[in-house]
Amino acid sequence: MTHAQRSSKTGRSLRAVADELHGLDLAREAAMQRAFGVLEEHHPAVAQLALQFAGDRQRAARWMCMHQRAFEGRSAYDLLADGDVDTVCDRLSGAKPSRAAARQAGLAY
Repeated sequence: MTHAQRSSKTGRSLRAVADELHGLDLAREAAMQRAFGVLEEHHPAVAQLALQFAGDRQRAARWMCMHQRAFEGRSAYDLLADGDVDTVCDRLSGAKPSRAAARQAGLAY
C-alpha cells in the first residue's frame, strides 16, 4: 500500500470519526436543552438560579449537566433526581456548605 493509499484510507476513516463526533455533539447539545426545559417545568426556581449563576440559558444548561467536584463527581441533575434540591441551590447561590456537610465531605471549614 502506498503512502497516498494509506493517507486516503486514513482520511476517510478520520472523516467518519469526525462526522460521528459532530453528530454526538449536536445530539448532546439538544439533550441538554431539553433537560433544561424539563428543569424549568419542574423546578423553575432552580432554573432561574442556574440562569443567574451562568449568565445565559446555554451555559446554564451545560453547567447543570457537568459533573461537579462539589457534588462528588455527579451532575446537578443527578442530585435533583435524588431529591437533593438544597445542595444544588446552595451551590448556585454561592452558599458555603454547612459545617456538618463540610465535615461529612471532609472539607475544612
